[in-house]
Amino acid sequence: MDDSLNKKPSGISGSALRVWGMLFLTLGIVGRGIIRNKLLGLGTISSAQLLELLQSSSDMMVMATVSLVLSAAYTCAVPIFTFLLVEGFCHTGDYRKYLLRVAGLALISELPYNLAMSGKLLDTGSRNPVFGLVIGLIALYFYRRYSEKSWANRGIQVLVTLAAVLWAFMLGIDEGVPLLILIAALWALRSKPIYRNLVGCIAAILCSVLSPFYLASPMAFVALHFYNGEKGESSRTVNYLAYPAILLVVGICAKFLL
Repeated sequence: MDDSLNKKPSGISGSALRVWGMLFLTLGIVGRGIIRNKLLGLGTISSAQLLELLQSSSDMMVMATVSLVLSAAYTCAVPIFTFLLVEGFCHTGDYRKYLLRVAGLALISELPYNLAMSGKLLDTGSRNPVFGLVIGLIALYFYRRYSEKSWANRGIQVLVTLAAVLWAFMLGIDEGVPLLILIAALWALRSKPIYRNLVGCIAAILCSVLSPFYLASPMAFVALHFYNGEKGESSRTVNYLAYPAILLVVGICAKFLL
């Protein structure tokens, strides 16, 4: 028997990409929920008080630097999860169930997200990023429905993208606008990996207008470049529950342990 038939393809599978994405997410959540909000006290002290603390304490300066690095790492998760969403959409056998699963994840993640990011269970000022993925899935449905090449369909796709971005902005979805911009870019060039990664990098850099930390996000496309097209071995339950679980642990640590 030819061993090459049983040989696993080289590169990074979808499950491995998810692990990398969760690592970047975890770093960012710790950076914001524990270091920035709890240890540095941003949001509870004035800018002048923070500056005074940084000037008087080298430890505070180190923590501030670590917080900045972790915030930059957080943005690297955005291209990975937008890519996985597009891949999942292209290969799902039941769009409605896929949409319901992502929407369910958004709902169960909201309270843990509030706890981790603001220290409060109820925070009406923002929504967790998974809601951006929900809007992205709805946009992808229309992208595919009007995918035939024509000026009319291209116009519809542009309008759908603008509407999705506007909804993310109005709902106050954290990272929502960058998520939707990248979803549109990755979908448009899904069949051309080299151009997809190049345009994705450019789109990610453009998102630095919204947050300078997105200057680091193109690094995620190094991992995407080595994607081998395989789903990989993973547990759907673990995939969907990992994010709210991490948020809950960080939120509890920030509120009760520190």
